[in-house]
Amino acid sequence: VVILEHKSIICPGYSAVLHIHAAVEEISIKALLCLIDRKTGEKTTVHPRFVKQDQACIMRLESNEMFCLEPFKDFPQMGRFVLRDETRTIAIGKVMKVIE
Repeated sequence: VVILEHKSIICPGYSAVLHIHAAVEEISIKALLCLIDRKTGEKTTVHPRFVKQDQACIMRLESNEMFCLEPFKDFPQMGRFVLRDETRTIAIGKVMKVIE
């Protein structure tokens, strides 16, 4: 996930709206797994407490409802998503793994 535009930090427990293909679902961030250096693509910080604007990270998202999504490597069209909050796009990302 790449944080595009957000005023403050994003930490576990943050709620947003996930747009993936035609689905719109409310999600919450369950955990931040690691930060990623956007230039090299390498993992830098494991289990960061928060993520800020212009940072990239791997995070675990959780939804109360079931909806259709697939890992990006298996099905790219169903593996891209956008996170929005209050009519603003705050992040874009790819689905790396689906945990049921």
